[in-house]
This record gives sequence, structure tokens and C-alpha cells, in this order.
Amino acid sequence: MKTREKEAPDGKPRSHNAAPSLCAVIFLLLLGSGTLDSSSLVGGDPYLSVIVLELLIFALPALFFCRLRGRGYAKRMRLRPFEPGALPFILLSCIALIFTTCTVKLGLITLYDGFLDSTVGGTAAGQTSSGLPAILAFAVFPAVTEEVVFRGIMLAEYDDCGAPAAVIFSSLFFAMLHFDLPLFPVYFVSGVILAVTAYACRSLLAPLIVHAVNNVFGLLFEDYIWSRIFQPRNTVVFTFLAVSLTLISLSLMFGEAARLYRGYGSYGEDSSYAPARGDRTPLVYAVTTVPFAVCFLIYILAVLL
Repeated sequence: MKTREKEAPDGKPRSHNAAPSLCAVIFLLLLGSGTLDSSSLVGGDPYLSVIVLELLIFALPALFFCRLRGRGYAKRMRLRPFEPGALPFILLSCIALIFTTCTVKLGLITLYDGFLDSTVGGTAAGQTSSGLPAILAFAVFPAVTEEVVFRGIMLAEYDDCGAPAAVIFSSLFFAMLHFDLPLFPVYFVSGVILAVTAYACRSLLAPLIVHAVNNVFGLLFEDYIWSRIFQPRNTVVFTFLAVSLTLISLSLMFGEAARLYRGYGSYGEDSSYAPARGDRTPLVYAVTTVPFAVCFLIYILAVLL
């Protein structure tokens, strides 16, 4: 099978049915897993049970999807190592993701009463131990499976709409995946940073590392940090520091991305991700597919019910 969908019989650009169809399947499997007692799936081991669920919900559908797409799809997914020169950018991406999500949460807390009690602290990860099994099950393994789907497959599927559109689509599906309306902006911004990391480093391994580091940070330190922030004398200071460090880290991150792109140009490599003019799929055909609408419907029903 060819790695790209053919044009419709009426000559219109191909629609993007495959990517949202995969997301719809994953959404339904994830919602269905909520009815299971994960602690009793694999011999009563909660960590191994979570890993098995991750495999069933994300890895198996993704593997099946890639098999259908045929040979050469791994290249489109950027399944390759990143250059050593990308390490400073990856480090800055880790820092930018941590500070940016913290700043967005602080902003949401000031806008919505009860946001802190319902979304920050007391998460499933926060209620587990911080040992190696918990880190693997709740931080590292989710980063691997989610990056394969949302920065591997999703970016590959929407590349022909242009890099900015692909970043938006992958981030949108990633935010909907968590079925948490108050935290939607946090997950969306996280998705944008991770997608930019994939494009800048030209490797799926780069956002995977950034995602895993962010998850480990949240698992080990987030509850403690929030408890310190909301001491009466600390709130203003922490808010100022979070905003300042976010702006600084994002500036350094994008500056380093520009350096990487200049390097690609100096080596004679194509440094753009814009599709050829005749190959661009108008966004209207990407957002008006039935599977795309189904994903939104599943999300809306999940957060409302």
C-alpha cells in the first residue's frame, strides 16, 4: 500500500480519514479501560497492568496502522536518531515544557475557582510511589506510546497540510486524549512544544525524551512544588519566576531551533517542511472528515458525561 492516500474520484485533494480514525479507536479504548480494575489485570501488579493497557490502547493500534501504511512509513514518522548537535535544543525543550505548563496552570488557577483542587495534585501519578516501577509505568512508557501516535503518526499524516497545521492537529488530538477540559490548554501547549521538537530535531526520539523527562518531573516533584507555591508569601514570587523563566526558556529554545535549521542549510539539506505547492491539502478537507467529527463528539461526550 502506498504511504499516501489517493485523490478522490472527483479530483479533490485527498481527505485525512486515517489519522482521526486511529485517534477515535484510541479514544474509545482509553474510555473503555476506565471501566477495568487495572490493579488486577496482571497478577495484581498495578504497574505491569498499566503497561499492558498502554500496549493494548496505543501500541497495538499504532502498529496495525503502520503496517497498513506499508514500507517507508518509519521514515515519514522520523524514526531515526537525532544529531548530537541537537542535544542543547532538547535540553532547552525539557526546561521550556516544564516552565510553560507550570505558567499555563498558574494562569488557569487565577481564572477559574476550584481549578487547583480539581486538577493540580492528587493525580493518579501523584498517588503512586516514586520508585522505578512507577516511573516506568506512569512516566516513561506513556511517553513512548503517546509520542509514537501523536508526534510520529499524526505529524506524518498531516505533513502535507504544512508543518504549522500538522503541529496544530497533533496537539489538538493530544489534548483531547486526556479528556480533561480544564487542563485542555496545558496539554495543547505541551503538544505544540513536543511537535516543534520533533520537527526541529527531525527525530521522534527527541520529543520522546522531552516528554519522558516532563512526566518524571511531574511524578516526582509536581505535588511538592505546588504545595510550596501556594504558601501565602510565595505565590507572587513563584508566578513572577515561572513567567520569566518560561519566556526565557522559550526564547532560547526557538533560538536554538533557528541554529539547527541554519546547520541543515549549511549541509545542503532541505531545511523546510512546507509541501510543494501542488501537493498541499487545503485545511478544509482535513477538518471536515467524518472521523475528525467523531473524535470531537467522543471528546465532548466524555468530558460532559
